[in-house]
Amino acid sequence: MAFSQFDRVPNHYAGNLIQRIKDFRLEEGKRSLAPTRLPIGQLEILIPRHFGFCFGVERAIHMAFSALEEHPDRRIHLVSEIIHNPLVNRDLQERGVHFLFDEHGERQVSEAQLGREDVVLIPAFGTTLEIESSLQRSGIDTGAAHFREHYDTTCPFVSKVWDRGEQLGREGYTIIIHGKFGHEETQATHSHTMQHTRTLVVRDREEALALAAFILGQMGEEEFSVCFAEKWSPGFDPRRDLERVAVVNQTTMLAEETQEVADILREAMRQRYGTERLEHHFADTNDTLCYATNWNQNATKALLAARPDLAVVVGGYNSSNTLHLVEICSQQMPSYLIENSGELLSPQELAHFDIHRKERISSEGWLPTALPARIAVTSGASCPDVLMNQVVEKLAEFYGYGEAEISAGLEQLSLVE
Repeated sequence: MAFSQFDRVPNHYAGNLIQRIKDFRLEEGKRSLAPTRLPIGQLEILIPRHFGFCFGVERAIHMAFSALEEHPDRRIHLVSEIIHNPLVNRDLQERGVHFLFDEHGERQVSEAQLGREDVVLIPAFGTTLEIESSLQRSGIDTGAAHFREHYDTTCPFVSKVWDRGEQLGREGYTIIIHGKFGHEETQATHSHTMQHTRTLVVRDREEALALAAFILGQMGEEEFSVCFAEKWSPGFDPRRDLERVAVVNQTTMLAEETQEVADILREAMRQRYGTERLEHHFADTNDTLCYATNWNQNATKALLAARPDLAVVVGGYNSSNTLHLVEICSQQMPSYLIENSGELLSPQELAHFDIHRKERISSEGWLPTALPARIAVTSGASCPDVLMNQVVEKLAEFYGYGEAEISAGLEQLSLVE
């Protein structure tokens, strides 16, 4: 198996055009958040400083392909999707990797069908202790050092959140997890953290305000139970377990939203217990977003200052970090989430995912017809560069530009200050 210069991901996930832009940024404006300008005739493509595969994703993919290379005669399984990108997951399945659970959480391979000679990989999101116990009953030793080193692709930044939750739990705090309850990472964090303390998952600002209302005696237990049904750990008692709280998060959430959730709960504790006792009742935790999520979100915000006509965001429909990039872009301009260039049907029509309706739709009249035009293109942390590469080429094609104009543009890369 041929790997890239980083010895982490297969070369067929790379894109020559995108790699040229990355190489340019290593030489020019390395520390600047200003986007890169790629001129293609009268079309300007703007690429943010940070986008695409993060360290955790590269590591997970490398481990998966290494397992395939090292064990050609053994059955190889993934607990579930290794990352939220259809191309990568389909690629692994076509190479013989079986998923124990489908995208809806339904089990596809039973405990009895697994054996100690099988290879099972845990995805980048991590997994629950309940699933780990199931694997152990099938003879898979998930606690062995060899397993952790070669088959547990859990992102180190996710593991860091678990460690932080354990530390705070041992100090007596209930852990409030800012995340999407059904997301694999939040499920894993919830499972690991509840071994050490009580936990509760809060989705957004509205749920944080509801939690604050209960803390301040403005909401009864029955209403609280309706609002947070089944989002707490076993034995959770809101009257007892909300006296001391600390916030951690799903690593791919919006940074400012996590801060807002923490601020709301801190203020509720201050109002209830007073400023002098605030530190005892609310742990002033550091943000547990991963560095790549922070970088991508900040670079996307910097992209807005260049005032593109529209944004095309490439990534999986179920990728949380990618959805948040669309949210950021949508604050200023028409923004479209697509899985690949095949969804750019024509200059008049595209298929894309509506992040509010949570469904794939078609839109017409999406592309500016007049030149000059300025289009932002970015991708989520689980999106291979080759997909973004193909999107840029397709956009150029819609305006009548081809390889010659793209090559000329790559010689004129610059920063948009």
